Amino acid sequence: MRERALDPDQNLILQGEAPQVAHILLSGYTCRHRTLMNGRRQITAILVPGDMCDLEAVLRGWADSGITALTRCVFGEIPLEQVADPLRQEPELARALLHQLLYQKAVDSERVLSLGQRTALQRLAHLFCELQERLQAVGLAEEDEYSLPLTQAELSELTGMTNVHVNRTLQVLRSQNLIRWHRGRLSLLNRPALERLAEFDPTYLRVL
Repeated sequence: MRERALDPDQNLILQGEAPQVAHILLSGYTCRHRTLMNGRRQITAILVPGDMCDLEAVLRGWADSGITALTRCVFGEIPLEQVADPLRQEPELARALLHQLLYQKAVDSERVLSLGQRTALQRLAHLFCELQERLQAVGLAEEDEYSLPLTQAELSELTGMTNVHVNRTLQVLRSQNLIRWHRGRLSLLNRPALERLAEFDPTYLRVL
């Protein structure tokens, strides 16, 4: 596949745009988001290496969400017809695409639950536990530590909290010796306690 690099804050695809190729994230962090007319943005998903970024947009023919690089990213470009045309899909590819759709739906559903029912502490704790599982699955996390080069503003857009609320919540997690976040590295200092706080059950990440 061809590769394409983007710098932070560059758009991979705009909300409402028709995709020309399908993309898989090879390195970096990117996000899907919806933006209101006043410019306010809600991040609806964090994407990590190994994720297909725009599968739903490819199958639908247009993107209901924008996709923007949060860090420097490298994407693999897959010809549209290989993904969008079921007649050209071999069984193994069709199974992989189905897995991606179910996986994305499971992660999205868990995010809705966080926004609607989890406390601020639980939202951040759950996010940190989820990213640990997802990154460890693709060999990009140690047992209790991984790269998290995001800003508090981006965490705010993802969790539905203000910047101030995110900052205060991070301070509480630090004061309870649950996390250390320094220079873009997140350490889970007491992973079992963090998972209990978040009521984290990774089963939803194992869809097939």
